[in-house]
Amino acid sequence: MAMFRSTVLNICFILWTLVLSSSALIAAQFGGPQTVRWFLRRWALGGQWLTRNILGATIEIRGLEQFRDGARPALIVSKHQSELDVFIPLALYPDLGAIAMLELERYPLIGPIIRKLGYILVSVEGAQSNQLRQVVEGARRVHAEGRPILIYPEGELMRVGSRQRYKSGVYHIYEALGCEATPVALSCGLVWPKRNWVKHPNRTCVIEFMAPIPAGLDRARFMQEIETRIETRSMELIEEHGDPDTIALARERHRLGLTNEDEVTVSDLKREVANA
Repeated sequence: MAMFRSTVLNICFILWTLVLSSSALIAAQFGGPQTVRWFLRRWALGGQWLTRNILGATIEIRGLEQFRDGARPALIVSKHQSELDVFIPLALYPDLGAIAMLELERYPLIGPIIRKLGYILVSVEGAQSNQLRQVVEGARRVHAEGRPILIYPEGELMRVGSRQRYKSGVYHIYEALGCEATPVALSCGLVWPKRNWVKHPNRTCVIEFMAPIPAGLDRARFMQEIETRIETRSMELIEEHGDPDTIALARERHRLGLTNEDEVTVSDLKREVANA
């Protein structure tokens, strides 16, 4: 049943993406940024709708009560486990600025959309110092426009329980803008695992906007605070709704500090958990 429902979800999501991206491409040629962002938000809302109605999953969004009377987070620093944790921020803040490869502008289909969205574009072909300058300059531009900035400090999708050292680019944005940083913990991988065809029906996942970290911390303190809070709370959310096997594996990955590159199989972890 999981395979069948996952296949239906994946096919519907691919078709939905093709329809919305084609529409956004036309909008990018003739409309303004707001029109393109309207299609982007529809895409994100559609992804959530498919997840809820085909998989029967529950998606809880917590912590938004701290943003009232039109207030929005300036810098969102999030764990990244799934397409679901892309859908949710985009549905909430379709004008947000995210980091994207400058080289995408060269693509005939994606380029016009990327330009209209006003993302923070960074060349992967440049030197590291130049990349950092591009990130900071782009972040300043987006912040000056009153738009939220979303960054995934690990730089890639992570398995449930896996973790990777947070990259310092997030601190340079935080320092340059002189703003609060809102940590986001989540357990979206419980429903929609990292690029897996097979999803997990009838499960609950959570994305939680935590209390902001105040501006002005030094680099060491900020990096420790942001990583500790996100990783600790993400594991708590996994333990809140995960099944026993998933929780055990996630705990072991987290305890060992496993990244996506570590060559440790699920069976290896199961044996270690069983022998513990």
